[in-house]
Amino acid sequence: MRLDWLVAWLVLLPIVAGLLSLSVYRSTLRKALVLGTAAILAFMAVLLAAVTLGKGSPQGLDTAPWLSTLINWLDFALVAYFLYVGFRWRHYLVAGLAALQGVLLSLLEFWQLPHGLTVHPTFLLDPLASIMVLVISVIGSLICVYALDYMPEHEAHLHLERTRQPLFFCFLVGFLGVMNGLVMANNLLWLFFFWEMTTLCCYELIRHDRTEEAQASALRALWMNLIGGVACVLAMFLIYRTLGTLSLVAVVQEASLGGALLLPLAFLSLTAFTKAAQVPFQSWLLGAMVAPTPVSALLHSSTMVKAGVYLVLRLAPALFGTVLSSALAVFGAFVYLAASLLAISQTVSKRVLALSTVANLGLIIACAGINTDLALAAALVILIFHALSKGLLFMTVGIYEQQLGSRDIEVMEGLVNRSPVAAVVGIVGMLSMAFVPFGAVLGKWASLEAAATSTSAWFPLVAAFIAVGSAASLVFWVKWLGRLLSTVPLREEEKLEKRKGVYAYGTVLGLTGLLLVASVLVGGLVRELVLPAVTALGYQPQVAANWSGWGSPYGFFTVWPVFLVAGAALLLPLLTFRARREDYRPVYLCGENLAVEEAAFRGIGDQPVPLETGGLYLSASWGEARLNPWINLLGLMLLLVILLVAGVGA
Repeated sequence: MRLDWLVAWLVLLPIVAGLLSLSVYRSTLRKALVLGTAAILAFMAVLLAAVTLGKGSPQGLDTAPWLSTLINWLDFALVAYFLYVGFRWRHYLVAGLAALQGVLLSLLEFWQLPHGLTVHPTFLLDPLASIMVLVISVIGSLICVYALDYMPEHEAHLHLERTRQPLFFCFLVGFLGVMNGLVMANNLLWLFFFWEMTTLCCYELIRHDRTEEAQASALRALWMNLIGGVACVLAMFLIYRTLGTLSLVAVVQEASLGGALLLPLAFLSLTAFTKAAQVPFQSWLLGAMVAPTPVSALLHSSTMVKAGVYLVLRLAPALFGTVLSSALAVFGAFVYLAASLLAISQTVSKRVLALSTVANLGLIIACAGINTDLALAAALVILIFHALSKGLLFMTVGIYEQQLGSRDIEVMEGLVNRSPVAAVVGIVGMLSMAFVPFGAVLGKWASLEAAATSTSAWFPLVAAFIAVGSAASLVFWVKWLGRLLSTVPLREEEKLEKRKGVYAYGTVLGLTGLLLVASVLVGGLVRELVLPAVTALGYQPQVAANWSGWGSPYGFFTVWPVFLVAGAALLLPLLTFRARREDYRPVYLCGENLAVEEAAFRGIGDQPVPLETGGLYLSASWGEARLNPWINLLGLMLLLVILLVAGVGA
């Protein structure tokens, strides 16, 4: 298939399907529309990857001049809508940032840029873009299908008189096309348009439930992302003044200009940080967890926030050998450590997942700052497996939430007995984020190796941040796993898996299978997808190629057979032996036990004391109230250092 048709399908199909969903109120028609769009989009993404990798070199694609003119006017339409939102809700920070963005955009397009400016190519199709399109179109499509089961029950809980699903699926499905356009755009004006469209989708989907908390969280997300939009326009000013073009390829190819490009690159990095919810902008992502879970899974974990790290990875070759690159490495590693520490004290499942997302995005940025072939390969492996694992975990938490009526981790105690299928899927997702033999751990190991073997004077600090951050992440994953697996002895638990949504369970099981296959075949994935992307960015992946030796000649991750044998050794006794109820003996409860079935003991004053179990969250020492002010202050200082380093270098 021709590349122009592929790009058109990937960008326009979800947008058109989203617009069509506005008029679809019958659930059967909505399911047909979403399922059809998801299937076609996933197929087109795989086809694009095959074509791109088969070509061997990046492919450019131009568009008609009138489309660029249309994009320019749509930029101003977005600014006008953001202004309206600011004044409608009397949020004058939103209004002020939108107005500033509008003024700067007007100066750029009507004063600095010549009339009829063309940027060649409009779209850039290379392995990095293909990886992002696969993440968006495969994982994102599964999340949209999952929402077909989730949203009816979500709205039943809200007791709505009239469904809002047409508007919800308009933004959810249309967002996939917007993201595909963003990661393929080479023209910075087009990238800016798609960037701000993701901001629009983010705002509308966070506020979907129309509660005060949802509206406040949506406005916070809007003004923080508008800061990134303003920084992007400033970067375009400086890039055009230096290079005379707004081509992203030109920015990377002209890295020899050195200092002249450092300040616009720093502004683009700031743009990326706001979208990726890096410290001190993480509060918008935490607030966004009030949105329906499919929104959290799609926009705020597996897809939209990846736009920020994608931009940093795309710009990494232009930063090679600069002080700015080292500053990005320190900043990203600090965010990884800080967000991992904050997650330890969280009792709300979605906030744990959100902070884990912030942390892993920081680690990817740190890899981009380390800026070696091994570091870039590690970043891409983490990006892929984080999208798989975190999309799966958010979807699974959505099932827990609707079964239990709560997002609290403590309420999930013993869920492996009450809802075994959903619990096992969640356990696999958590293990995949923190333990061998899953692919994410291979990426984290490589990032640590890349930092430890770098010659930069700052990278021992980066390696220390990554090591401690990894240890902290292990704490909160193991703690959550403990709640799922633990149970009060002999307590009769209510079985929860009575109503199984075909789309909800089908998608989480499908994504679990995809995660397992990708982990088993991680050696082949690195060789066939990751290393071509590193090569296309301009690196010679010699160290990374040796690292891909973790895979066998057939592509298997070589440690998997060991774990399969160990797993079989543990499971076989459980499958072949089952104790009878009369064989159970009371667990010692620090006092005289009452009846076995009561799980209680006699305490002081001969009073019965029921058995209670719970996790340790260390809120006094690791809580947000204690750590957040210092973390935000340090994050802001590091951001100022990045801008200062870039300004001095310019």
